[in-house]
Order: sequence, then C-alpha cells, then structure tokens
Amino acid sequence: MKRSVSLDLGEKKYTFITSDPQELVDQVFSKITEMYDSLKKNEEEIGYEKVLVGISVNLAHDLVRSQNELLRLKAKYEEVLSEYFQGRDGVEK
Repeated sequence: MKRSVSLDLGEKKYTFITSDPQELVDQVFSKITEMYDSLKKNEEEIGYEKVLVGISVNLAHDLVRSQNELLRLKAKYEEVLSEYFQGRDGVEK
C-alpha cells in the first residue's frame, strides 16, 4: 500500500510516496540525514544545492562500489562452485 513519507533536511521538508516497509524508509532517511549532517557545516559557504549534490554523489559512489563488490562476490561464488563440482554430475536444482 502506498503512503506518504517525509524527510526533513535543514529547514526543508521533502515528501515522497512509497510502498516500501517503514524499516527500509527509516534506514534510507537515516543515511541521507547522516550525510547531510556531515556536509551541512559547508552549507553557508557552498550553498544548500551543492550539499544535496554532494549527498547524491556520495550515495551514487556507495551504490556503484556495492554493485561492483556484489558482482565480484557472485563471480567468486560461481568459481568456487565450479571448482567444487568439477568432475561431478553437478548440482540438483
């Protein structure tokens, strides 16, 4: 079921529509708030918009790094399975 959720950053409030579980929403908003809190000391100097861009770049960086690590681990898993089952009939599915 879709519902409205709100994120407060500085003096601004952003409202989103989601069907994600509240726990996931809380984790996402917590991460964004944590990043905002670490960058807001520069807000007067660089402006609110650049703080938001910095958050976006940091989150995209973390996402790409995590995706690359997941691909690396999947490849390693496949390699280990292949070596384990080499010369055997395979795995029952």
